[in-house]
Amino acid sequence: MVTMKDVARAAGVSVATVSYAFSKSSKVSATQRERIYSVAAELGYAGPNIAGSSLRSGRIGAVGVIVPDSPVQALEDPSVTLLMKGIAEIGNSADIALTLFPASRGGSPDSPPNSLVLRGLVDGVVIHNVPDGHPLVEAIIARGIPAVVVDSPRSAGLPFVAIDDRHGAYLQMDHILSLGHRRIGIIVDKLGQDSDCRMVTADDVGAATERNARERLAGYFAAARDHHLPVEELSIVVAGNIDRAAGDEATRILLDSARPTALVATSDVHAVAAWQVLRERGLTVPGDMSIIGFDDAPVAELLGLSTIHQPIVEKGRAAATILLDRLGGGTRTRSLMKTSLVVRASTAPPREM
Repeated sequence: MVTMKDVARAAGVSVATVSYAFSKSSKVSATQRERIYSVAAELGYAGPNIAGSSLRSGRIGAVGVIVPDSPVQALEDPSVTLLMKGIAEIGNSADIALTLFPASRGGSPDSPPNSLVLRGLVDGVVIHNVPDGHPLVEAIIARGIPAVVVDSPRSAGLPFVAIDDRHGAYLQMDHILSLGHRRIGIIVDKLGQDSDCRMVTADDVGAATERNARERLAGYFAAARDHHLPVEELSIVVAGNIDRAAGDEATRILLDSARPTALVATSDVHAVAAWQVLRERGLTVPGDMSIIGFDDAPVAELLGLSTIHQPIVEKGRAAATILLDRLGGGTRTRSLMKTSLVVRASTAPPREM
């Protein structure tokens, strides 16, 4: 097996110089680095990372997708699957491989598997819905790794692809209020790193580090005020995760404490979970309770769920396109996409009217 020492001997330099060349250190000139790459390629040395046949170009041929939680948890959310589809479509056409990385909430940016990103094992990253101020994002920026954000963190100053979450949420709540509902429950994914499923108040929202949750709740509150409904009368439950189990628990908490006539969820996953809990309790949709979700995942159309449509696949395509453009020296910085209200069979005026 060819080692770094073999490359150093063949190139007539020290092992340290070879190491500096592969880490792109300024201690090695461009000419010397090119010479070392050439010798390494001739010997079949792949380097300390997976650059392989891309030694001379300095490109790996891989892009990382960073999600807030573990890949298993992330793929419970159909919106992540659709986003990955869009990224993969562009990546496949450009012959780029994809790798999914967890942001590891609250952990060190240098701990596995995040260290793989920071060690240069991908050409760039798509960061999806990571909390503001996350140490991994800060480390990516500090090390100059090309990156594009999908949804959040918007405060990092990176190129981004997003929707107007506040406007989409306003449409969602406005639809429910226009139907005449006044007892309204809300299920939101996360407000911060604490993932406990629990009731919260409107005052808790201001400290939220999860941008999507913060913006969508702000949209709900704005619509409530426009319909002269005090935000303090909204019943809010934090689900903790975007999966069926979290949605089930959040719905049970809501039904046991508030008995709303309508449920507004920040994801279709929670909306569908709520529908199933209502069915188990012998309640009907929309007869006993209206339900509206957010995302317009494929299951929404299948069940007849009213929801907010966002172009998730297109967001993935746009993120991948911007990242590849940046890797090629381009300057594209943003893509802001529109949402729309989709009314189906799960929402109707409250029965008491």
